[in-house]
Parts: sequence; structure tokens; C-alpha cells
Amino acid sequence: MSSVYVRYLLPALVVAMCASVALFSGRRRRQRTAAEEHSHRIVERAPAPAPTDPAAEHAWRRLHAAELKAWLAAHEQLLDRASADGFSEAHAALETSDPAAAETIEVAVAAHPNPLRRAELSALLAAARATLAALARTDYPRARDHHLVYLDYREICGQRLEAPAEGDDGP
Repeated sequence: MSSVYVRYLLPALVVAMCASVALFSGRRRRQRTAAEEHSHRIVERAPAPAPTDPAAEHAWRRLHAAELKAWLAAHEQLLDRASADGFSEAHAALETSDPAAAETIEVAVAAHPNPLRRAELSALLAAARATLAALARTDYPRARDHHLVYLDYREICGQRLEAPAEGDDGP
């Protein structure tokens, strides 16, 4: 019986396993290709963003640039307070954050006329909040990663805030 097993059944089992693996990987590849084609069709059908009015962006800057700068400074101070003692009092520092200021900055970001700038500002806020949430959970490696993203977006938005008002390509 063992010679029959080794001679016929074992090779048949190996062939059946290889065939099932080949069929499974082919099916996955076809599904992945179909999903990619569908996503490409969606992107192709999406309308191009409409150009924004420079006057509207200039008006946004006049109305909300000071709020954005104040929020950035408050966030930095909050992180400084939390890190002053090695994050042992991080919860107390995080609980003293101002929810009214957070709501004000959300409204300012939502009011930005340029969708690209609005997305950048939203990413800045999300990274700042993710940093604070990770600090509250004492997940310092994740907080560091989120803070690095926050710093990148802060630099982008800061450059746009400092840009001259002519042509107004600012935040």
C-alpha cells in the first residue's frame, strides 16, 4: 500500500495542490485588476476642480489667518506643557485644551474657498488631533509619527500664510 501511495497518490496530491494554488492566484489577480480598472474609471470621470477666485482666497486670509496662527500657537503651547515634565502630566495638559478654539478653526478651515488648501488644512488639524490622542494613550512612537506629519503640514500652511497677497495663492 505504501508503494502505491508514494507512486500514485502523493504525486496526484501535489498536482492537485499546485492546480488549486494556480486557480486561486489567478482569481485574485483578476479581482485586483477589475478593482484597479474600476478605480481608474472613477478617477477619469471625476470633474477637474474649478479654479478658485483669488479675491475669495484673499478674503479668507484676511478673516481667518490670525485664527489659524493663534490655533497653531495654542497647539504648540499645549504640546510644550505636556512635554515639560516628560509627558507625565500629558492628560492634564490635554484636558485644558480649548474646545471653542477647536470649533472656530474647524469653521475657518471649512470656509476656505480652495479645495486643495482646505484639504491641507484639514490634514493639519487631523494630524494635530491624532498626535494629542496618541499622547493621551501614552503611545509615544505613534504620537511622534503623527507629530511629524503635523510639522510637514504646518510648514506648508505657514509658507502659504506668509506668501505675498498678490496673486493670492495662500491658504
